[in-house]
Amino acid sequence: MANPAWKTASDVTEGYLTLNGVMLRKYEPHELLSLQAELEKAARELRGSIVPVDDVDGNQKKNRKLLRISQALTVLQAARSRR
Repeated sequence: MANPAWKTASDVTEGYLTLNGVMLRKYEPHELLSLQAELEKAARELRGSIVPVDDVDGNQKKNRKLLRISQALTVLQAARSRR
């Protein structure tokens, strides 16, 4: 993996990187496992963050990040099941 798993997970969360099956082919199985663990960790941290109810923009940002992580985990699990 060119970048550490935590950096890749951060990039996915922020929307700078989108995971797809073609991109994940170059990763080794242990690298996919560590990336999955980092994505799950980022999702837990994000779910644990508290955004005020009246902060609409903050809630939208949080939900967008959770959506990106969820989509990345789905693609990652599909790529791992094909191996």
